[in-house]
Amino acid sequence: MNDLAGRDLLSSLDFTPEEVRGLLAFAHDIKHGRVRPALAGKVATLLFFNPSVRTRVSCESALARFGGTGITLAAGKDTWNFECREGVVMDGGTQEHVRELAPVLSRMGHFVGIRKSELITVGLDPAASGASYAELAKDEFLQRFTEFAEVPVINLESNRWHPLQGLADAMTIQEKLAEPRGKKYVLTWTWHPKALPVATPHSQLMAAADLGMRVTLLHPDGFGLEPEVVRRARARAEAQGGSLEESDDIAAAMKGAHVVCAKEWGALALYGRPEEERRQKEALRQTWIVDADKLRQTDDAFFLHCLPVRRNVVVADAVLNSQRSVVVQQAENRLWTAAAVFGALAAR
Repeated sequence: MNDLAGRDLLSSLDFTPEEVRGLLAFAHDIKHGRVRPALAGKVATLLFFNPSVRTRVSCESALARFGGTGITLAAGKDTWNFECREGVVMDGGTQEHVRELAPVLSRMGHFVGIRKSELITVGLDPAASGASYAELAKDEFLQRFTEFAEVPVINLESNRWHPLQGLADAMTIQEKLAEPRGKKYVLTWTWHPKALPVATPHSQLMAAADLGMRVTLLHPDGFGLEPEVVRRARARAEAQGGSLEESDDIAAAMKGAHVVCAKEWGALALYGRPEEERRQKEALRQTWIVDADKLRQTDDAFFLHCLPVRRNVVVADAVLNSQRSVVVQQAENRLWTAAAVFGALAAR
């Protein structure tokens, strides 16, 4: 994995599909004890602007298991408030600029991980965030920090991407299917009381595309993902011998599926109109849940969800409690893929 040393991971698009598969092979080797990532003495500063369970624990555990150290900071609580804009007069609520922050953290460690998503904090409501989705999707803080950093920067979830989740999903799919290429993968929207972010489904979509799967993005009319992300995922899938189609036909999508991945996300088409979205999707609640009847229409598909998950809202107990659910295995693979990322990006 020396070819990835010193590089950033802001999304899987930073790597070729071949590099992604190499990273996954490295994760499998680590999990089964065939190799150890060279993390002894390595230090990662993990900067969290948002709550985290699996991302924080998997990163800290991956480093600790192989001799490294993770220093987790809650931004704004353990730290000053940070600024990333150019030319701003910092006489308000921010005290430190990324032009100083990024190189300082770089010289104190070997990696910096950043979780910063306004969409996690406030949902798809610009009245709360003060910005449009198009503005938030630029991930300005992450991009600006990376510009001034001197060590690899790892995206622990932003407004647009969650690459570590995508890698864990891909690893789980490989474990269950051995050769995913050409197999049918369904990423299905589900009803949720809140308008949730799109970073995770974006990365999940890209993960299946990079495996060369026949991808179906299943969602009601008006609840699609970002068109440019779908375009990029379709191109990656086709380049690997797969495909990507969008559908609102649940029965047709489930037929012949080998993997069903459920995720909730808000309607970008209704961004800024939360009450209108709430009214529009209320009628979808009873239909857009993954239940046993839907899985029976598949080709013995297994079930994925990134967690946390609202039982009997997003997915029925009968699915989560069954042998078809591999959500715990999927979550465990966050550990092994994090170890692979740190090991692969570490400067030699």
